[in-house]
Amino acid sequence: NHFWFNASLPVPQYDSAGAVRLLAQAGFHLEGGMLRDSSGNRVEFTVITNSGNKSREQMVTMIQQDLSQIGIKVNLVTLDFPSLIERITRTYEYEACLLGLVNTDLDPNSQMNVWLSSAENHQWNPKQSKPATSWEAELDRLMHAQASAISDKKRKADWDRVQQIVAEQQPFIYLVNKDALSAISPAIVGSAPSVLDPHAFWNAEVLRLGPDAALGAQK
Repeated sequence: NHFWFNASLPVPQYDSAGAVRLLAQAGFHLEGGMLRDSSGNRVEFTVITNSGNKSREQMVTMIQQDLSQIGIKVNLVTLDFPSLIERITRTYEYEACLLGLVNTDLDPNSQMNVWLSSAENHQWNPKQSKPATSWEAELDRLMHAQASAISDKKRKADWDRVQQIVAEQQPFIYLVNKDALSAISPAIVGSAPSVLDPHAFWNAEVLRLGPDAALGAQK
């Protein structure tokens, strides 16, 4: 998504020592290898994810290993999918959730149901009658502005700012992008695989067999 992506955003780097310094500035301290707050409470939290998804369970294991390096304990609880959705959309009885949001449209308007503070799929500070924070209010303004703008340049500028705010505030912590592998016969003309679904057939209307296909059939 080369047009809409804000390529100027800084790329976070792994820095456990820097994390410890930031935590110390916020009043946390290490004691016997365990991170504690200013009241002496151990820092730990539980991540829920859907049972049977081995990839997500493995990702939580990696998170546990990484955060243990700075004294944070992470617990894993797996739930069947209906129970998981109940937790994150109705009861809100969870501390962190590892899940994936699916979006097949590149246009920012397709993400209104996530970024608007009043939206159904707004996963943090949910079901707001008005924005809970100033930066969420700014997201609302920008999303409405880009949706009504005629100029692609203006829409791009607004969406770049949305991405910048999300990167600063971290309502979501993005973990991975999947590899997309496609096998295409050299006889196919017009193939241009994409990292987005449908990887090999998004331009099906221009795909055709080239002259090499006829030669191969004769052999």
